[in-house]
Amino acid sequence: MAVAGINLSLDTSEILQLQKALGKVFDNAGLAVTLESALERAIWPAYLRLQEVTPVGPTGNLKRAVAYKTVAYKRDGNAVGLIGYNRSGVGESVAMAGEGSTRIGKDRGFHQWWLEYGTKQRIVTTVSNKKYTRRGHIRRMKSGVTTQVKTHDVSGQNAIIASSFKKRGPVFNADGSQTPNSFFKKSKNPIVIPAMEPGGVRGRPPVQTAWNQTKGQVAEILTRELSLSLQQALEKLTYTSTGSVSGAVIQAGG
Repeated sequence: MAVAGINLSLDTSEILQLQKALGKVFDNAGLAVTLESALERAIWPAYLRLQEVTPVGPTGNLKRAVAYKTVAYKRDGNAVGLIGYNRSGVGESVAMAGEGSTRIGKDRGFHQWWLEYGTKQRIVTTVSNKKYTRRGHIRRMKSGVTTQVKTHDVSGQNAIIASSFKKRGPVFNADGSQTPNSFFKKSKNPIVIPAMEPGGVRGRPPVQTAWNQTKGQVAEILTRELSLSLQQALEKLTYTSTGSVSGAVIQAGG
């Protein structure tokens, strides 16, 4: 799962103290499983908030990709909790309506990094002079009169072009529109594609925003879950008549 580089870790003294206390009761494998279980409950509010703050674009792919994940490292007794988006391009998807290459699925949030961290300004300077075939469509004149344009070959433009042709198909006029999100721009001069600030037009990076707004709640739940785990573990300890602890190490699931 891609998480835009944000590791949802909590470094509060109380949580660390609880983790150390649990480490005296569990072996590393048992401690890792206990921590993972607590993290899964704790990061749930952050996951729900990420669903709420993730914007819905033309495809809805980023919203579908919202996910959370926990991993237990049994060898060293640690665990990690993450919120973010599913790794892109590895699952099933279906073609979006139209003739472009855009697809819809739960792992198509390729733009997650751009939205979280923004983009730099890009300048298109390549001159295109290739011939192409223009599909038949209905053209509406300024006067309101419409006419049917047949499919025909178009000579090279000898211009700089920026378009969504490969991603979302060709751009048509209003009555023959391929998709309202297609675009086509032609210029004799370099075309400047402006930079995008982190978080897009709202200026709200979704993963960082979700974490900032819920980390207090996450810490509270994690502390409660670890305290409960420690109490349950201590209740399982047995003592001999001399007061020494017997079976102080409890295996995972024990």
